[in-house]
Order: sequence, then C-alpha cells, then structure tokens
Amino acid sequence: MACCPADSTPYLAADYAAKGVVLSEGGVEMYQSPAKPDNPKNAVVLFSDVWGWNGGRTRAIADFVAELGYLVVVPKMLTPAYEGGTDGDALSPTSEFSMDWIKGFPYDVQRPKVAAVMAYVKAQGASSIGVLGFCYGGHPACWASKESDLVKCGVVCHPSMQLEKFAFGGDLIALTKSVQAPFLIAPAGNDLALFGEGTEFAEALLGSSKGSECVIKQYAEMKHGWVPRGDLSDEAVARDVKFVMADMAAFLAKYLPN
Repeated sequence: MACCPADSTPYLAADYAAKGVVLSEGGVEMYQSPAKPDNPKNAVVLFSDVWGWNGGRTRAIADFVAELGYLVVVPKMLTPAYEGGTDGDALSPTSEFSMDWIKGFPYDVQRPKVAAVMAYVKAQGASSIGVLGFCYGGHPACWASKESDLVKCGVVCHPSMQLEKFAFGGDLIALTKSVQAPFLIAPAGNDLALFGEGTEFAEALLGSSKGSECVIKQYAEMKHGWVPRGDLSDEAVARDVKFVMADMAAFLAKYLPN
C-alpha cells in the first residue's frame, strides 16, 4: 500500500514568501518560523508530507502556527531525497511515489533527526512540544509521542501511518496504542477506510493512555493531501482548510497553552 491513497491531491508548488530562516542543528536542516517568542515555553514541530519541508503551503502553515505564540520548526526529514526532491527533500515535483525509496526511512533511521530537533527546541527554552503531521509526517509524529513525554499533543491531517506496517514491517495498531498524548486526527474521504471512525486504528487510538482526549474529525468531502496542497480556489477546499486550521489552533491551545 502506497503512502497516499488513490485519487489524492497532487503536488502543489510553494508560492508563499516564507518569513522564517533555515538553520542546521545536530546535522539536521530545518525551517524556523519567524515569530519566535523570547524564552519560548512551548514549541511545535511540523513533520511534512512526501513533498517535504518546502512543498505546497507547509511553511505558510508553520508561520500561521508561530503567530499563535509557538516556536515552530519544520525539519528536513526525507533525505536522501528522491529524484532531486523538492528543495532537496522528499519527492520531486514530477516523481511518482516510490515504495522502495520510502522504505529507507523507518523510525530507526529517523530517530536521530527527531532527537536533534527536540534538543534544539529544548535549548531554545521549550519544555513542552506539540507535533503536527501531514501524510507521511503522521508517522514520526506518533513515534515522537510514543518515545517522549515532552510531547503534549499531536495533530495529524490526512494520515499515512499505515507506512508503519506496509513499508517498515511494524505494527500500526501497537504504535497507535503507544502514543502518550492526546491526538487530533483529521482524515480525508479517501483515508476513512483506514483512519475513520470505527476502524481498528480509531479503536486503538481511543484505547491509548490519552484516548479519552483524542479526537477523530472526518473531512469526508476532501481528498488526502488537501491541507497543504488543496486548491483554495475550490470553495469546499478553502472552507475545510479554514476549519481544520481552526481545529488545529484550538487543540494546541487546549493542550499546549501559552
């Protein structure tokens, strides 16, 4: 099974004038949004989709979250990139998804990158962390919550955590049960068979240690990828991007208050 289901939202070129800076810490490049508060209490790490740290609206979303008062970073996770990648990360704009390529990124490979990012935000003063994940990014978001109690909440839009099973040979349900923080999951219509209400995934999430605080909010009219890549000239897409961003902000405010 691929990362993105059939009929997903295609690649979208970034046309946003990002306001932040690119830096490198612990051998990991990352984009840091500009509205860095002095001595930040809380940080948000955004794990991007299969077009990487500078695809679609990824940096625009990061800057939006930073304006809520968080230190926000977007690490460059999917390197070595495939066929040159997008800004050196993940897939190139013309690439077809490659299962052989994504299999090179089990969490054992990604763990040192996540550790470097966590160390960086902690060094800036953050003692609590939220994780955001789009598509592939839901996978490291869940693992980060499993392994660190500094992660206080997570939001995953159009998830692709099935990679744990189909690409990395792991146990998706065991991973889901092991998250230590409340998660908001926002599946699109073509994600519902795996991640919608009543699925084995949903039961596992609700059975996690923070399951009573977890939320699955379905966006059945949307296609996988709509949040950073959907066409905002489409009224329904613009509406649901607005809704999910509001949901994200409210969830962060509840579990990662400034």
